[in-house]
Amino acid sequence: MNLKNLTLIGAALLLSSPVFGSTYFVGFEDTKGGDYDYNDMVFSLSGNGLTLNSSASYYSQPTLGTSGTPFWNNASYDQPSGTYNIGYCIYGGGACNKGVALDPGAQFLASNPTSHTGSANDVTFSVNGNVNANVQVQVTAATNELGYYLTADSTHAFHALTGNSSNVYDFTPGGNFGLVERVSNLGTTYYSQSALGTQDSVSHFAYFNTPAPEPGMMGLMGAGLVGVAALLRRKKSA
Repeated sequence: MNLKNLTLIGAALLLSSPVFGSTYFVGFEDTKGGDYDYNDMVFSLSGNGLTLNSSASYYSQPTLGTSGTPFWNNASYDQPSGTYNIGYCIYGGGACNKGVALDPGAQFLASNPTSHTGSANDVTFSVNGNVNANVQVQVTAATNELGYYLTADSTHAFHALTGNSSNVYDFTPGGNFGLVERVSNLGTTYYSQSALGTQDSVSHFAYFNTPAPEPGMMGLMGAGLVGVAALLRRKKSA
């Protein structure tokens, strides 16, 4: 194989490797009814280079229906069978989303390394450019309004998101941001950083993410081939 072909194959493998970006699923709970099932609003967040920032860790799916373990797996009062919590939304098998999993391979974020039940109370995001928020499920008796705030803004001003008829929201925060839900008929506002004003001791957001593949094997192979071609070219020139 000549150097030109080696370089072209390597470049093609590099281009075919996955673009680094993430999609997160988020479940919000407004506590009306006190069930803490985190299904009052379920939405996805995606964007180029979107990264969730937290000191918590990711854990694999537990057994569904074990109410309270982890914290987002409580039985739901919104549906008689109790299978309408965020666990069933993400992993499937319940009433949520007609039994179709939103992200069956996802891991969940929690702050308790022993029992995996501690909610992640301090979560922000960074992104390069635009963010897409797609509301998948909304089951609530309250009036919930999804928005974001900039972490650099000392006032933490609420930026409401306005979606289209398909519940898709696009926004460009222009800096690191956090999530916020304003529940107007309850007079409460919940931040993804609880210290900013969450009214109780737990987070009102639950986060799920499918682990990105290891830096793509195709990409690594492509980089290797390009490097070998460069070394051979240099040796040939010498």
